[in-house]
Amino acid sequence: MELEGLSIALGAIDEDLKTAREHIARDAARETADKLDVFEARTQKLIQELGISPPPNNVSLPAIPGAKTPPEPKPVAGVDWDQLVCDARERLVQRGVDVDQLALADWLDPDEVKRIEMRFSGDFTLRSKPDCYDTAAAIATGLAAGLVDFLIVRIPKDILYLRQFAQSGSPFTQWLRSFDVPADNWLATYCKTSFDKVSQVSAQITGFGPTTHRLQTFGHDPLLGLVIGTIDIMRGGLTAINKEGQVVTLSGQGAPIYNPLVALTHEILHLISDGFTPMGIPAPGWSVATSLQVGHLGPNDQTVAEMARWMYLQGYDSRHFLTMTTSVAAAETILRSYFWTRRWLDQEYHAEMSHVAAVAGAITTSAHPRFQGMALIAHAVATGINMGKVAVCGGNPLAINYAQWLRFLHASFNVIQTKLRSPSDVLIGYGCTGLQALEQGWPDLDDPDMPILIVR
Repeated sequence: MELEGLSIALGAIDEDLKTAREHIARDAARETADKLDVFEARTQKLIQELGISPPPNNVSLPAIPGAKTPPEPKPVAGVDWDQLVCDARERLVQRGVDVDQLALADWLDPDEVKRIEMRFSGDFTLRSKPDCYDTAAAIATGLAAGLVDFLIVRIPKDILYLRQFAQSGSPFTQWLRSFDVPADNWLATYCKTSFDKVSQVSAQITGFGPTTHRLQTFGHDPLLGLVIGTIDIMRGGLTAINKEGQVVTLSGQGAPIYNPLVALTHEILHLISDGFTPMGIPAPGWSVATSLQVGHLGPNDQTVAEMARWMYLQGYDSRHFLTMTTSVAAAETILRSYFWTRRWLDQEYHAEMSHVAAVAGAITTSAHPRFQGMALIAHAVATGINMGKVAVCGGNPLAINYAQWLRFLHASFNVIQTKLRSPSDVLIGYGCTGLQALEQGWPDLDDPDMPILIVR
C-alpha cells in the first residue's frame, strides 16, 4: 500500500512539474515583453526628441499558443499521508492518468532502483566477486609487480650459478649493503645478549660459527626473536637449531634480565645493531626453514634446511628481504589507488562497495571482501611471474621472492576466511544494514542521494 501510494504521489509530482514548466515559460515570456515595452518607450522618446515621424505600427508581443493558466496548487501542510495520496489520485484522474498502472520503478532511474534494492537485499553469502574492470586492474597490478621483481629484486648479489648462469644482483640490495657497519659496533657492545655467545657454545651446537650463528639462533630472527629471543634474555639462555635440524636449549649464558620490557628493548636494539653488519640477520621467519630436513632440491639433492643455509650465506638476509618487499609494495599501491579512485569517480560503485563493507563489517581496505578478491588475483599473477623468474634463472633458489610468496599466502588466507564466514553472520550483516537504512529514512530533497525522478 505504501509503495502504491508513493507511486501515485510521484505521478502527481511529475504532472505538477509539467505544469510548473509551462508556468515558468509564461513568466519568462512576460518578463521579455516588459523589457520590450521599456525599450519601445525609450525608442518613442528618442524619436520625439529627434523630430522623426513615428512608425505606423507598434511592436507587440504575440500571444503564446496553447498556454493555459496553471491551477493553484492545493496546500498540503498539515495533511496526513493518506489524504495526500487521495488528493494525488484525484488530480491524476482529472488529468486522464490511469493510476492503477503507475509503478514506483517507472518513475525512478534504473540505477537508482538497483541501488535501493541493494540497500535492503539479503543473502547468505557476500557479493564480493570482482567485475571485469576489477579483474583487469588486478591482472595489470600483478604484471607491474612482476616487472619490479625482474628489474629491481633480482637476486641478492652477482653470482655464477652452477658455473654456467651469470646472474646480476639487485642494485637496491647492493645500495643497502653500502651501509655496512662492523660487527662490534657501539650498539652491539651496549646491547649484549645471552644468545650471542658464539665461542662458548660452538662445540655444543653443530654447524654453529661466526657466519651462521645468527641463522641458527631464534633470537636473531626479526620475527621469532621478539618472543623467543626476549625469553632467552629474561632467563639468560640460548635457543638454537643445530645443523641436523634439532632444537637446542642452553642456560647460564648470561645474566638474566627479569623485566620483560627491558628484555624486549635489548632484543630490538640488538637486532638493529646486527642488521647492517656484513652477514646481516636472516629474513623474518627464515630460521624455521633450517629445521626442515626434508626434500631433495637442486642438482646436489639438498634438503630444505641445507638450501636455506646456503641461501643465507649467499646474502639472502633481511636487507634483501627489504628489496623483495618492493614488488609487494608496488602491487599494494597500484591496487589501492585503483580501488579508491574508482570509488571516487563511480558513485554507483562507491555505493555498492560501501554496502558490502557495511555487511561484512570491514573497517579497513584490507578487510573489504572485494579488495581481498582483487588482491588475491594480483598477487597470484605476481607469484606466478616469480616462478617464471626462478625458471629463467636456471632454478636458482636465490631468485625466489620470499616476501611475494608470503603476501600471496596471506591474500589466500583472507579470501578463504571470508568465504568460510557463517551464513548466519552474513545474513545478520545484511539485516543490520537494512535496519540501518530504514532508520535513516528517505533522503531529504536537497540530499545528493535523493532518488532521481525521470520526467516524461
